[in-house]
Amino acid sequence: MCGGSISIPLSAVKFKAMADQIATVSKSRFLNPIGHISDNDMKTVELAIKIQLAIL
Repeated sequence: MCGGSISIPLSAVKFKAMADQIATVSKSRFLNPIGHISDNDMKTVELAIKIQLAIL
C-alpha cells in the first residue's frame, strides 16, 4: 500500500483501490460485475480504509 492505494489483481488485470478517495455508490450502478475480490485482498482494503479514517 502506498499513498492510500492498493493494487488488486482481478481477472488477470490489476485494478487500484483508492482508500484515500472513499465514496458511496448505489448497488444499482453495478450492472456487470467483473469478478470477486479475495478475502485477503479485502482485508488489505479494509486496513487501508481504517488507516485513512484514523480508526487504527
